[in-house]
Order: sequence, then C-alpha cells, then structure tokens
Amino acid sequence: MVYVNEKIKNTYRVPQPEGRGKYIRLDQNENSDGLPKWLVDSVMEKVTPEFLAIYPEESIPTEKYAKQLGLEKENATLTCGSSVGMGYVIKVFGEPGKDILCVTPSFAMYEVYAKMIGMNVRQLKYNDDFSYDIDQTLSAINENTGIVVLVNPNMPVGNVYSPDDIRKVIEKAGEYNALVIIDEAYYYFFDKTSVALVKEYDNVVVLRTFSKMLSMPALRLGSIISTAENIQYINNYKPHYTVNSIALLFCEAIVDNHDRLLAELTEQYNEGKEYVLAKLKEYDYVTIPSEGCYVCIKPKHKTSREITDLLQENGILILCGKDGLTGWLRLTIAHKKYMEIFMDALLKLDQE
Repeated sequence: MVYVNEKIKNTYRVPQPEGRGKYIRLDQNENSDGLPKWLVDSVMEKVTPEFLAIYPEESIPTEKYAKQLGLEKENATLTCGSSVGMGYVIKVFGEPGKDILCVTPSFAMYEVYAKMIGMNVRQLKYNDDFSYDIDQTLSAINENTGIVVLVNPNMPVGNVYSPDDIRKVIEKAGEYNALVIIDEAYYYFFDKTSVALVKEYDNVVVLRTFSKMLSMPALRLGSIISTAENIQYINNYKPHYTVNSIALLFCEAIVDNHDRLLAELTEQYNEGKEYVLAKLKEYDYVTIPSEGCYVCIKPKHKTSREITDLLQENGILILCGKDGLTGWLRLTIAHKKYMEIFMDALLKLDQE
C-alpha cells in the first residue's frame, strides 16, 4: 500500500450539502440574490474566448484591492476563497506541537488545518449566556502558543471583540512570538476592521472573503492581509494561478464600484435584518445578539431538529445548531422578501 500521511488519513471531514439551488437558502450565510445585475453584466462582457485563453494575472487586482484598504500591494495576496487562505497561513506559520487557540463554536476549518500539521487545538468556550471574556484567551496564551484565532464577528454566535481586546491579544501573543489571525469574513456586517494593525504589528494576519456581503461564493475569492514580509512568505507557499481570471475581473469591478455596490447591498441587508429581528421580538422568540449576517433563534414549541426538517419540507434551508448551539436554529439574515417567507413558515410550523 502506498504511503499516506497519517494526519490526513485520520482526518474526519463532512461533505458539504449539495442540491441546494431549488431551496430558499438561509443556511450558509449566502446572499441568495447575488451581486446586482448591472455589475455582473459589466464584468461578463469582458469574458471572451481570448480572455479565457491566457493564465490569470493578479498584480493589478491585488494593487487596487490593497489601495482600497489603505495599504500597498505587498500587504495583500488574493486566494481561492478565505478557507484556502487560512490553510496557507496555518501551513506557513503553524508549528507542529504548538497550540492554536480557538473559541468554540466557530469555523471548523481552523481545527482541521491545525491538526493536519500536528498542532494542538485548544478550544475556549463561551459563557452560558454566549458572552465571551477575552481574559480567557489572554490567560491561555503561553510559551506553547503558536497561533491565536479571533473570528470577528465570530460565526455562528455573532459576538465581536473590541479594538482594545484585540490589541491586548496581539501584544500578549507577541511576547511568545505567536501569530494572531483575525478573520473578518463578516466584516461588512459589522463595519469595524483590524486591517490597520498590520502596519503596527508583525504578528497579525487579517483574512477577508468575497463570499458573504460581496455575494460571490461560487467564484471562491478571498484575501490575506499582513506585513509585506509575511505576505512574501505566504506567496512562497501559494501556487501560481490559483485564483481564476473571472474572479479577478469581479475583484476589480467590486473595487472600482465599491461605494455604489456596498450601498445597495447594505440597504437590502439592513431592511431584512430590521424586519426579522422585530418580528422575532414581537412573537417572543429568544435570540442571541449577533453582529454577523446570521442570528440564533430558540424554538418555542418544537425542537430545533424538527423545525429544521419541517422548514426543508417547505422549501427553506436553515442550520440546525449542534455542539455548543444544540437546541438553537441559525438563520441567515437576507433580503426582506426571504425573511417574510421564513417568519410566515416559522410561525406556522412552531406550534404546540
């Protein structure tokens, strides 16, 4: 039998759900309507047979993107989705035998990547009311800490970390030469960023994605933001041509039309959020405060599993909570028209 890396061989992975296109998708934090047609049309005009016959070129999109962030092109690299980007970061900076500190529940791929390279995963838990005390992270950082992960806002709960708390973590981690990953996948829903900290600290990496507010998960585009030296190390590892040319075209178009695009998308999102939170409150549903594009809801009469299954039977996908969120539903907040459909279904199905 051929050699297989034991850490890869023994990794347990759950396949992602497919066949979702026929449903109202409120389960994976997508914008079901996608990007505005005016932007999509303007980009797709450039996709010709000749355009597809040349390898991707990242320099100009990367430079434009970095400039929008107030940085130089050497401070950023584009990736095939932020989940691939976090893999690059952990493989480049993760030290086997060291600890990676993660709040749980959170995005599972941090644990997966860390175990693949032989890091120890230390999971830090929420309080019973789903608040989180940053002193727990600070106390856990020690000489065996290699990486600290702060997903801000954190998914699936939706809590956030203050700028002061983030600085405390960065500085404490720096005492032990540990890296801090600040995952800003849901930045646009919270609108507070740590990007500027890469100018101050050499142990900070910020991750971003174009899959959430920017509404193009199908094209798999993300970014890694850090010091020029750290980005060079990542680019040493990153294979050539891993970001496709159509995704790069959309990256440029999003940067070039950033203010107009964000105004449209944010207005739609806020309208949906205001509606669904008001309705949930009106009908006395308990929710967990969230700064992300999702909210956790406690069913009143049926179990979370029953509600999830009944909603699917009615053409609506949501996430059934597990592990630290067992008993809860997680709803993707979307356009008001989808929130109306969800609330009508919830009120009908969650009956004694």
